[in-house]
Amino acid sequence: MIRIQMKNIYNFILFQALWLYTVLGVAKNNLWPAIIIFSGFAILFLFSDYSHKTDKKLFVFCIFTGVIVDSILAKSRLVEYQQNIGYENIAPYWILLLWGGFALTLNHSMSWMLRKPKVAYSFITIGAPLSYFSASKLGAVDIPNMLNAFLMISLLWLITYHSIVLFQSHFSEAKVKCNDLS
Repeated sequence: MIRIQMKNIYNFILFQALWLYTVLGVAKNNLWPAIIIFSGFAILFLFSDYSHKTDKKLFVFCIFTGVIVDSILAKSRLVEYQQNIGYENIAPYWILLLWGGFALTLNHSMSWMLRKPKVAYSFITIGAPLSYFSASKLGAVDIPNMLNAFLMISLLWLITYHSIVLFQSHFSEAKVKCNDLS
């Protein structure tokens, strides 16, 4: 039990560090610290005793899905990403770090979300736009129209999170009840 708790604490700290160093790295044009954190995070939670059997599948699924979500936001000009290396209509390369890191939290520090769907959907509805807002305040993204962006981010993340839950449920022995919002 203590090992599981420590694993989740490490997972939470690594994801927060990854998010912060990625966003600051984009703003300061120095992503090396974020890449190093991401590499350690991925190795630890994909290839060690800490790994959950669905982590690798979720990792690929979330990166693929995240590129679509952030490309929609980029194409619609609701979020303007820094360091997009000339491709303004698609998600920037650095967003892969964040989506990969998010995927690595789902069976670990954020596993509570799979057990408490109503709370998770509320958390996603508020937390996702706040993450983009925070990234804008730190200089990694620009959000020209905050209200429209927040509404679209909430909607896209709700759809995305539900897709992730369905995907996770398909590969999990626990078979999360996606329609049970109690």
